[in-house]
Amino acid sequence: MAEVAVCDERGRITIGKEAADKLGRKFHVVVMPREIVLIPVSKNPLKELAELGKKIPKNLKLDDLKKIAEEEAVKEAMGNLERLKKLKKISRR
Repeated sequence: MAEVAVCDERGRITIGKEAADKLGRKFHVVVMPREIVLIPVSKNPLKELAELGKKIPKNLKLDDLKKIAEEEAVKEAMGNLERLKKLKKISRR
């Protein structure tokens, strides 16, 4: 889903009903050098964390979890970098 959102004179951005229905109405706003990222605020973060914890195999050690977290963070950062590169190409047109 890709939409264009416009910021009004008071700094408000409307994301649209479909997005709000799907993701909620409360977001963390992360301002990056070339983009703004909206992260939905969980209604029950402890419950979500507990559910995620149930998915972790019991035989993993803390060092294994740290390594997996680092690898995922690198993947996410590289994905963000690629997205920024694409945005630069688009803005040059």
